[in-house]
Amino acid sequence: MFYKLVKSRFIFVIPAFVFLSLFVLIPIVSVFVMSFYNWDLLSPPQFAGIKNFLMMFKDKMFWNSILISLKLLIITVPFTFFIPLFLALALHRETTSSKVLRALFYWPYMMPAVAGTTMWKWLLSYDTGLLNYLLRIVGLKPVPWLLSPTPATMSIVFVRTWGMTGLLMMMFITGLQNIPNEYYEAAMIDGANRWQIFWKITFPLLKNTNLLVLVTSIAHVFRDFATIYVLTGGGPGYATTVTPLYIYLTAFTQFRIGYAYTLSVVFLLISFVIAMISLRIRESR
Repeated sequence: MFYKLVKSRFIFVIPAFVFLSLFVLIPIVSVFVMSFYNWDLLSPPQFAGIKNFLMMFKDKMFWNSILISLKLLIITVPFTFFIPLFLALALHRETTSSKVLRALFYWPYMMPAVAGTTMWKWLLSYDTGLLNYLLRIVGLKPVPWLLSPTPATMSIVFVRTWGMTGLLMMMFITGLQNIPNEYYEAAMIDGANRWQIFWKITFPLLKNTNLLVLVTSIAHVFRDFATIYVLTGGGPGYATTVTPLYIYLTAFTQFRIGYAYTLSVVFLLISFVIAMISLRIRESR
């Protein structure tokens, strides 16, 4: 029996299955089970049935956090799609200068999220930030980048775009380099201009890369926690309190651990629905 198992190709799946079970399947099952309990860390968990789920449907703050997450998603994704695409079109040629610029644009993605966001929090500070200092020098009023809802939202969008552009740019560059030059040569012979070449050849042949970049961008933006936690802490007020941050506050400031598990289950299901919609769009294309 052991000899047959060793000879079987399925033995190579065992390490991946063990890793998946320990770090994905078991945590998901435990979160789902604990969502039916009340737990405040000070006393043993007590079975609550569906009370947490009924409470969730009446929790306006939770549903408001979902709307904020979706709003930030809708605003951010166009920036994290078109800016990397533009940079990839400019830098996909293999030259010394393009390699240096690629490294510079990729560098923010390599930085730890907390370190990069802390840097931007200092730059955007109302009293001591560099940006407002420069505005004062030229005679303009300082902007409450992190103290007013609209500037805070756009600051988060900017920092997220800054952090993700390098990764998504490299995805586009890989896709561009896999397009055969024969298509471009034929188009130039036929007299096509640059816009026609891009719209009729480049963009259609990048459809798989486009969908990969879109799904990656949606996943990064929708589950992002560190950027908002460090940059605004969910403020001003609750204007930037996205769902992952609201779940964190519920668990570790209100100590409603069981209810936080319930919110995590619902957020996981919403994320799963978004992922399935993205995959269905890809399959239909």
